Amino acid sequence: MYALNGFDCCGFPKMSDTIASFILIALIGACLGSFVNVAALRTLSGEDWVRQPSTCFHCAKKLNFFDNLPIIGFIRHGGKSGCCDQTLPRRYLYVELAFAAVLVVAWQQIAGFAFLSFLPFILLLAVIFLTDLEAFIIPDWASLGGATLGLALALAGAPGMPALPQAVLGGAGGFALIYFINTAYKLWRGHDGMGFGDVKLMAMLGIWLGPVSLLPILFAASMSGAFVGIIAILAARGANNDSAPAQLPFGCFLAPTALLWLFFAPQLLRGAQ
Repeated sequence: MYALNGFDCCGFPKMSDTIASFILIALIGACLGSFVNVAALRTLSGEDWVRQPSTCFHCAKKLNFFDNLPIIGFIRHGGKSGCCDQTLPRRYLYVELAFAAVLVVAWQQIAGFAFLSFLPFILLLAVIFLTDLEAFIIPDWASLGGATLGLALALAGAPGMPALPQAVLGGAGGFALIYFINTAYKLWRGHDGMGFGDVKLMAMLGIWLGPVSLLPILFAASMSGAFVGIIAILAARGANNDSAPAQLPFGCFLAPTALLWLFFAPQLLRGAQ
């Protein structure tokens, strides 16, 4: 038996090719993580994140090529800016590393061209996570823009996307589900329990992932949010501190839960049939 290009004699991919693919996807993920950082930061500051070149956080000097490289640009000067020697926020390194890992998992779990279909969805969820975490803001360009893009891909029959009727039903169901829960909470407590950004985000999730995903995502996000909230309250009490968070960014629980559904639910549902 003879080995084909990229495969061993038994027809399995060569280990060296698999490792090279993982490294390549991780590098692409780090670059996209750098983009996510910029998009989230400039969205909150009101700056242009499309055309404006990358600049130093402290002195606003335009970054050179090597300082702009993901991960390498951070560690090259020991976590400091090369132009003015000021400390850089570690968050930006963590986001690049995390997105590299997320993209590797996505590449492994989402088959074929469906990976390309869902790449914008993953990017938008990452931006939403960061803006909601930092400022309790879910930008409309990410949620409504993501919903519009999802409908367009469903209409075009993009690989992995729900059929258009399912996408429309998922979007309407996601919007209605959170909207009516928040309305009932407001009637009970006299104030909103969630922001309207969460309503639009849930509509976006329903469009991309279909109506069957809505209740599991909402339940898992709610349980994880409740768990984190209880831990925060107990930790504050243990430290004799009354500053436990009165509100948690729900988008920071919806976004990762949606990714877990995207990565693992299809296989679990197929296995259960």
